[in-house]
Amino acid sequence: MSALSVFEEKGFNNTRIKDITKKAGTSVGNFYNYFKSKEEVFEVIISGLAELMVSKFKELFIYFQENRIPPISAVKNLFRGYAKIFRAKKETFLIFLEQMGGINNKYRTKRNEIIDNFTKEVEKIILKLLDFGARDQNPKLTARVWTSTVLGVFNWWIRSEFALEEEELVDNLTDFLVSGTMTN
Repeated sequence: MSALSVFEEKGFNNTRIKDITKKAGTSVGNFYNYFKSKEEVFEVIISGLAELMVSKFKELFIYFQENRIPPISAVKNLFRGYAKIFRAKKETFLIFLEQMGGINNKYRTKRNEIIDNFTKEVEKIILKLLDFGARDQNPKLTARVWTSTVLGVFNWWIRSEFALEEEELVDNLTDFLVSGTMTN
């Protein structure tokens, strides 16, 4: 998508509608036939990425539908998938994680909604882990810890220019979250 490449190149604040239309090979007038603002365009882009992230957690939940705990390898595969997405869409995630909340209240609310939807999917997994004998814990709080940890670690990783090897990141993140959730 043309707009995505402009946002990634210039950042959200420095992107102008004329930059997007130039890259797309269309007119500013035509842009307004489809979108009201660059914020709306970015919302569409980030909503698609958020759906992809949530779908990865839903794939993990399939193991639970079969009434069994997913193997650690499934959790590691989830985080490997996230690593690939974060690496490929580094600049977009930096806008989402660092700039979107400061744009205005509407986009702060949208960012929080995306994070809350992600957390709800994580909570489903935590509830199933409790069914399978995880230590007693508040599933809403544990889901928020998972979400904050995943987003925080990946934010650090992409800002550090991927200083840590992907597999080490995946191993440590998995061990920390799964061990912390399952053991007393």
